[in-house]
Amino acid sequence: MLMRIVIIAAGTWGDVRPNVVLGQGLKHEGYEVILVAAEKFRAWIEGRGLSFVGLSLNIQALLDELTNNENLLQAVKWMRKIAPTAEQMGKEIMDVIRDGDVLLMNEAGVALVNGVLEAKKVRLILINMQPYVPTAEFSGMLPPLPNWVPVPTPVYNQWAGNFVRRSQWWTMGKYGNHLRTQNLALSKQTWKNHREMLNRTPSLLLVSPHVIPHPSDWQSHHQITGYLFDQDVEWTPPQDLLDFLADGEKPIYIGFGSMRDRKPEATTRLVLEAVKCTGNRAILLSGWAGMGAENMPDDVFLLNFAPHTWLFPRMAAVIHHGGAGTTAAGLRAGIPSVIVPIIADQPFWGRRIHELGAGTAPIPHNKLTVEKLAGAINSATSNALIKRCASELGDKITSENGLKNTIDAILNLLS
Repeated sequence: MLMRIVIIAAGTWGDVRPNVVLGQGLKHEGYEVILVAAEKFRAWIEGRGLSFVGLSLNIQALLDELTNNENLLQAVKWMRKIAPTAEQMGKEIMDVIRDGDVLLMNEAGVALVNGVLEAKKVRLILINMQPYVPTAEFSGMLPPLPNWVPVPTPVYNQWAGNFVRRSQWWTMGKYGNHLRTQNLALSKQTWKNHREMLNRTPSLLLVSPHVIPHPSDWQSHHQITGYLFDQDVEWTPPQDLLDFLADGEKPIYIGFGSMRDRKPEATTRLVLEAVKCTGNRAILLSGWAGMGAENMPDDVFLLNFAPHTWLFPRMAAVIHHGGAGTTAAGLRAGIPSVIVPIIADQPFWGRRIHELGAGTAPIPHNKLTVEKLAGAINSATSNALIKRCASELGDKITSENGLKNTIDAILNLLS
């Protein structure tokens, strides 16, 4: 009987795509692979030849709620709203998993399913696109230590990583414990035991080691294996896009992926005005943000979709929200980035790209202005140092084989 590997990809396109690439690679190695994701991705995933189980969560509606939170009180209210969704998702995942399965999933959701891991003797490997394992070398998802705080930086960094893990427990642990007691007849899990389980669980960070070098204080079962890129080989570019690209200098790309925008019309006007100030041609992604206008300028192309791996190498720079997948694609293309972070890990990637010299300083979405965006675009497209750093980093990432590294690591862990 083939060993069954269940991959949980409960997120947006940026989460689903690399997991599908990994699933295809593991299936090629002879494993039975089950991909679990939001129901809306069923046709696309099954078209990639993978077995699929749909989750009933509406990821777009959840993002709509999350990106509409302007303060901590509203965020707390949002967390309460997702309680029924979280428990339902936990039940659906629990129904998929069988005794002895191998489970691959992002660390952020493990607290929700810790009961089924215990009850069914599941082998867990964490597959992260964010550096969740605490380290003294950087602060991870939290901002760097402010200069005025009288705490050694390594101490703060370690605390920050542990705080993020504790926050995941605060978010999902109570729902996971409810599932343990009501559905599995298990006693409640404690934060201490959950933390110890995370520390001893193998984790693979799907990021280039040139972007995040392996921290010296990580254990050997915490590995950095490289990016997983989806090629979309069957996609054909529309003729009007090809015509636009051929009709002048390389344009810049502007898009906020799966992020919703509370005021898409205002953001569209801001973006178009900034582009006009710089004199660049541009491709504007409508996306879930809903950007666009009835009368677009001739030098701006409104795009519904194009694979990043195809589109970004044809751009002069990319302006985006800083999602892990979009960030990876921009880096691989070897072009400068301007990151406009909104939530979650996006501020981290904005800071990291700037530290590497491959992009401008990030501009938080709620502080975006015409002047700031235009200035960042001008820097990204004209600063020789940024362009050289981006190009050199792109060459390094292109030479890597993240898929092979990740599969080899999984095979070693399962042997």
